[in-house]
Amino acid sequence: MELGSFPRVQIVFSGDEGFIWAYTAEEIKRLLPSSENEGERRLALAELAKQRLDWNAVDIRVGYSKAKETEAENADLEDKLFEALWRTAPQSFVGIAAKLHCVLETEDPGSDLQDAPWPQLRTILAELVRIAAPDN
Repeated sequence: MELGSFPRVQIVFSGDEGFIWAYTAEEIKRLLPSSENEGERRLALAELAKQRLDWNAVDIRVGYSKAKETEAENADLEDKLFEALWRTAPQSFVGIAAKLHCVLETEDPGSDLQDAPWPQLRTILAELVRIAAPDN
């Protein structure tokens, strides 16, 4: 956010035809292919390279890429645990409740969905928990 956006350069079309954002060197080369655009292409490539250096420096300081990598690793682990849970046969009401809870949290993490079957599934989970642990 310190840089405002991902590294990009504005490629302006001749006349009154507007512009397009280019995010990669390949896009710049595709949008400015002719030799008559060589100067503009070089400037755009240099500006994109400068923005990438700035972006990478901020990324190292704030840890965006590391956080994104950790998020992906955690998502992979969550998927593996989800699969392991589904391969395991429940031995009790608690086991069944755990599977239902897993589905609810995976598919509706914030419990925001109000259309059927989500409220009904949350009610079933609450009933299973109540039956499995009547003293609580």
